[in-house]
Amino acid sequence: MKVKFGKTALKILLPLMFVAVAACLIAVLILLGKDPDTKERVKVLPRVEVLRVESQPISLSVNSQGTVQPRTRTLLTAEVSGVVEYVSPKLFPGNFFDEGDVLLKIDPTQYEADLANARGQLANARLAYAQETALGEQALLDWEEMGKGPAGDLVLRIPQLEKAAADLESAKAAIKLAERNLSKTSVRAPYAGGVQEKSVDVGQTVSARMTELARIFSVDLVEVRLPVSAKQAGYLILPETYRNGSVADAKPKVVLSSRAGHRNWTWEGYIDRTEGVIDPTTRQIFLVATVEDPYGRMMETDRPPLKIGQFVEAAISGRHLGKGFIIPRAALKPGEVVYVVSQENRLLITPVTVAQAGVEKVYATEGLKDGDRICLTPLSIVVDGMEVMVESERQGEKENSSI
Repeated sequence: MKVKFGKTALKILLPLMFVAVAACLIAVLILLGKDPDTKERVKVLPRVEVLRVESQPISLSVNSQGTVQPRTRTLLTAEVSGVVEYVSPKLFPGNFFDEGDVLLKIDPTQYEADLANARGQLANARLAYAQETALGEQALLDWEEMGKGPAGDLVLRIPQLEKAAADLESAKAAIKLAERNLSKTSVRAPYAGGVQEKSVDVGQTVSARMTELARIFSVDLVEVRLPVSAKQAGYLILPETYRNGSVADAKPKVVLSSRAGHRNWTWEGYIDRTEGVIDPTTRQIFLVATVEDPYGRMMETDRPPLKIGQFVEAAISGRHLGKGFIIPRAALKPGEVVYVVSQENRLLITPVTVAQAGVEKVYATEGLKDGDRICLTPLSIVVDGMEVMVESERQGEKENSSI
């Protein structure tokens, strides 16, 4: 019994002894060990790029595009029929001519004969009129000698004289017509212009007002139809025409540009008028820009002419808004707000008044002040007043406003 009791006590006491020894060892290690190093907590702040803005005068501008067209385009035809006997070297595509230049001649033989015949008819009519005048005067004398009272119209040959007078006027009109037809055998340029297409040549028979001779256009000025939206039109001061004939005299400046070779060339013009209807499909308004002397050569440059059919970009000068701020489009957030970084590097959600917003730039007139720093870095989470770290700063550039 004693042996059994000793084994049981040993089984109970032995684990307790191990636990006590382990506890003593841990306590000794804790007492002898060094305190762990304490680390400072580090703030993790969003890094942002900012743009320092400065106010500047803002003049709005609207961008559009269109195709160059002549103001006057003519389908040239002959006013008389005949065989073409001469074609001017100027009447070839790409060539130019002055007003009154002879572009084409039609064989005049028939019309010279018609004029000679008309002159003969005029001579006969004049003779007949003179004879009837004399006969009428003689009839009056004879009747007065007879003393039989007032004479009738037939006795005095008044109807015959009236017919002779009408024949004389008809002969004179025939002379004018024959002279006109003869002059029209030489087809002259109605204005200074250029040739787009030639349709006839020497030896070809043409019919009056039927056969197409050439397609020509004037070169004093050209026009470009420029579509703009109703919103864009609000940025411009446009020349409007009213029913009573009054016209707003605004003529906004427009700069047309087109690339030729390795260079971008520009031509200056003005908005001459607005078309009186809105396109029902696109809901756009068409402005008509005019450029004078498009084929004139600039003495100081080798700028190419502004050709018919050429596609051009247009920048139309708009309203002056006084001073404002030009900021990148990406800096404007939904709700027309921007993130301004204060001097304490805190993010402030700031509403702005947007005068015009384009693809790349925004023009704000209110809400900012000189020296404000605009956040350019996209942030996934934004809280008004949150602290940020400014990683880089850019200075706003002066630039022309154009959308």
